[in-house]
Amino acid sequence: MHHYVPCIITDSTGLSCYNCGFENEGIVFHYALLRQLQQRYQPRLIIYELTYDYDVQYLSWRPANLKHLHTMAGLSCRDSILRSVDPWERVSMISNIYPFNSQIFTTWASRKPTTYDAADVDHGYIPQYKQMQLEPEWTYRPMKHDETIDSLKVNYLKKLIVENAGRLMVVVSPRYLSTEHDIFGQVEQLCHEHGVPFVCMISDPVITHDITMWDDDGHLNHKGALAFTRQLIPHIKQQLNHNTK
Repeated sequence: MHHYVPCIITDSTGLSCYNCGFENEGIVFHYALLRQLQQRYQPRLIIYELTYDYDVQYLSWRPANLKHLHTMAGLSCRDSILRSVDPWERVSMISNIYPFNSQIFTTWASRKPTTYDAADVDHGYIPQYKQMQLEPEWTYRPMKHDETIDSLKVNYLKKLIVENAGRLMVVVSPRYLSTEHDIFGQVEQLCHEHGVPFVCMISDPVITHDITMWDDDGHLNHKGALAFTRQLIPHIKQQLNHNTK
């Protein structure tokens, strides 16, 4: 939600564009969100932002983040997705009020202005204007990753790729000073097998070393997002041209 600037994509391609990114969520939620969107609209091109820990690595995040899926009542595959994450959801969802448990404060808060109501929000893109300031003792810390692959996440990533091959790009955003492009081999192979472009910019030589483009070491500020989106445009145009052949 902070990296892809829709107005640049629209100006460059002539196509409407919306940033559907959602903070602190990964492949299971975004797969469900895309399926819900596709029940009424079929985009010409889907750009999926891949984050290693949210989309590949095993983390004990699942039960806490199901609340966003619970309320997708219009999604035809919602219940099967919930059951794949937690088999007990089959029993819990018998109750009509269960999906809305603990949602009263969220519902109340949704009536108040949010960051999406700001004047500078661009079709789901929320710019950040802070510039990262490094403490004197700050040192680069490699991404925390290991060989613990989450089979559930990889399964949904494969479903996303297989079901949308021909109109999908998988992209990895830059990360400050990162050199860890080699951890995405499994995803790159999966994309290659199904003819889906995999654009890994995690170690982009221009953006990753320019501290003025960063809000923190994992998130671009508005200056960085503009630069990143502009660098992505040739890849977007190439895929759009490929789709029309």
